[in-house]
Amino acid sequence: MFYLQVPDINVSILDIEDSALSRLGHFATYSKLTNKQNHLRYLRNSSLLDYSGFLSLRTHASLTDDQALKEMVIEGECRLISERLNLMKPNYLRKYLIKIIDDISLFDVTNDNIDVLLKFCSEYKDKQHVPCNEHCSAQSIEVPWQKCLTLVSNRKVHLNQGIAIVPCNQWNSVLVDLFRIIYIKSLRTIRRSMSASNSNNLQIEYLSEKINGYYNSKIAFWKNIDKQVSLEELISNKISIPPCMLLSLNSLFTNHRLAHDPRYRLTLFLKDIGIPFEQTLTLFQQEYSKCGNLGSACTHSWDKHHKQIEYNVRHTYGMVGSKKDYQMTSCVLMQVYFINFSRI
Repeated sequence: MFYLQVPDINVSILDIEDSALSRLGHFATYSKLTNKQNHLRYLRNSSLLDYSGFLSLRTHASLTDDQALKEMVIEGECRLISERLNLMKPNYLRKYLIKIIDDISLFDVTNDNIDVLLKFCSEYKDKQHVPCNEHCSAQSIEVPWQKCLTLVSNRKVHLNQGIAIVPCNQWNSVLVDLFRIIYIKSLRTIRRSMSASNSNNLQIEYLSEKINGYYNSKIAFWKNIDKQVSLEELISNKISIPPCMLLSLNSLFTNHRLAHDPRYRLTLFLKDIGIPFEQTLTLFQQEYSKCGNLGSACTHSWDKHHKQIEYNVRHTYGMVGSKKDYQMTSCVLMQVYFINFSRI
């Protein structure tokens, strides 16, 4: 969450690495905490692993010159805290607000952001009514308008001489905005501190290398779907393909056939990363023109079924039929529903 105080951490460097990479993967996919993830334990609120991931990514974001990565971490942390606040039960939320207040009392740096956070949490914890729906305005808190820019830009608060009057249904949004302001300021502080230090930290260097490697190979490589990617580039960068898609692609190359669901999801993946329709169709034409494995679940061939295969690819690309912009199933949902990619 805010993590204004540094707890004692007794966690192995490998667990810290897993925490950071799992957190970054969560930010990249914007998966919900309610989904059952394999690495959910790394995102359990206020745990040592949660803090380890938070600290590692914050340090990396403060030092990196990759603005896209930095923005992903910042907005990922903001989205995460928003998700958590919305999931908190009233009693737990009050305890959390009190924890922030206690941490501020031990904080060795005071500024206007911390002062506003202290005032806001002190009033929020004494909220008199529950529950509070999206239209509720039974209570309000006043904060400087600069501290709740999201609400101001969306015109969800009244302004009076530079003061925003925030209704209770928007109090969580104020906490997220305050978190963003304090987090960004902490990045600048950490960068200055690290720049002033002449000593090298081997743990930070190790984690930076792992985070950069994960980001560049698993996230950034396929991030810009507006740019077309050639099939040749895809094949030459197999290491960057998610394991489930690589399994389907290798199965296609080995058996020259794919069952319907793996073929549909592979087509969606190729579409989403920017492979042109013509190249995807050529891929299936090349493979389905070959003699398929007798044990394959798919018995189609290009000679007999090319019209059906071409229609399916066009439909998945949103070119025929309803022309819907189909989206690739998230990794989290595929894990939840145990979608099988190995059945050929």
